Formats: sequence, C-alpha cells, structure tokens
Amino acid sequence: MNDPQLQNLLDDLDATQGECDATSRLVVTRLAQKRIPYRVMMGQVELDGKVASPHFWVEAQDCVIDYRARQRLGSDQRVPHGVVRRNAVQAQYKGQQVVIDPLPDYIYELLIKR
Repeated sequence: MNDPQLQNLLDDLDATQGECDATSRLVVTRLAQKRIPYRVMMGQVELDGKVASPHFWVEAQDCVIDYRARQRLGSDQRVPHGVVRRNAVQAQYKGQQVVIDPLPDYIYELLIKR
C-alpha cells in the first residue's frame, strides 16, 4: 500500500471527535483490519518550542499518522496532520512504543458513526 492509499484508508477518521489517544486507537483498528503493520507511540511532539505531551501517534510504512497534533499545537502548516512521510515531518516526535489493542468491531462501528 502506498502513501496516498494509506491516506485514503484513514482520512475519514479525522472527522471523529476523539483526542489523540482515541483517534490513534481508531487508526490502529483500521490498520489491523487491513493487516498493515504499525507501531503506536506515546510521548511528545514539539515545534518551535510548543510541546504537546502526553501525545499519541501511529507509525506505519515509514509514515507518521497523526490527526491531532494541530489540535494541540495550532494550525501551522508545518505541524503534521494525517499521513505524513517520516522524512517530510518538520516537528520533533519523541516517545516510546506502547501497546494499544484494536477495538472490538461493535465499538469501532459505534465510534466512527458519530
């Protein structure tokens, strides 16, 4: 799966009302359904001295997947949003891998319909 396909797979999750942890869990669920390997990260994201911490994001296929950094750091176009190639990320992510299990199907379906 290439970057545009990954973005098309996930972009509708941006419309959900969750914070970074909840949105990351939705991303994880969708990736697991498609059997796409991923890593969930917890730590901080920083740009120009502004820091969001604690912060959750997902990494897959050499991309950072983060739909909530702008919610916390502002609308600067350099703040990653959505599926962004790791080498194009201008913010600094620091964190460690954590385990977040995919949601059960019935909960996932309820959350994405909101």
